[in-house]
Amino acid sequence: MRYYPVYLDLKGRDVLVVGGGAIAEGKALQLVEAGARVTVVSPELTEALRAAAGRGEIAHLDGFFIEENLNDVFLVISATDDRKVNEKVAKAAEERGLLCNVVDQTDLCNFITPALVTRGELQISVSTGGGSPTLTQRVKREVAALIGEEYGALLELAAEMRAEAKDHIADFERRKDALRAFVESDALDLIRAGRRDEARDLARRFLQDVEKEGK
Repeated sequence: MRYYPVYLDLKGRDVLVVGGGAIAEGKALQLVEAGARVTVVSPELTEALRAAAGRGEIAHLDGFFIEENLNDVFLVISATDDRKVNEKVAKAAEERGLLCNVVDQTDLCNFITPALVTRGELQISVSTGGGSPTLTQRVKREVAALIGEEYGALLELAAEMRAEAKDHIADFERRKDALRAFVESDALDLIRAGRRDEARDLARRFLQDVEKEGK
């Protein structure tokens, strides 16, 4: 395994995106969703990026990349179609010890980003280590066809149940057993059938049963 998979908490962190085209747009808006403070440096922006800048969702530096753009940055993504610019970004980032991704040029990256299947707060990452982006997309499509939006709803209920279990069940193993039993129960089928309240009631019953056993 060449890459170590990890999820970064970027909330409130400064991130630089170099480039203002369609690919940069996707990266920048995804970073905004993750809570990062995003700055885009480019002489031109897509309409969506211009609108995001107008709403104050991103900051825009109107011009070409210079090394000083990396001051106080935690992470940088270079999404230009100019190899020389991308190399300049990668070299400057390396000298500063920053996390750097250059889109579609893994030789210039010290991290790569996976394809994502997102269902609410549930994220499923797919990566081929940069070996075959086309295979990555095929696997992503197949996973997306198998995992529907009901899994996001199940995660919401499981998270609610976990928080309540921590407050009422002191024993870790008992908590874990209750949570596992709920996730493996008919709750997913109930959600698929539009019976979410019944699924929530089922979670409460599992908690109540474990609490009774502990008394």
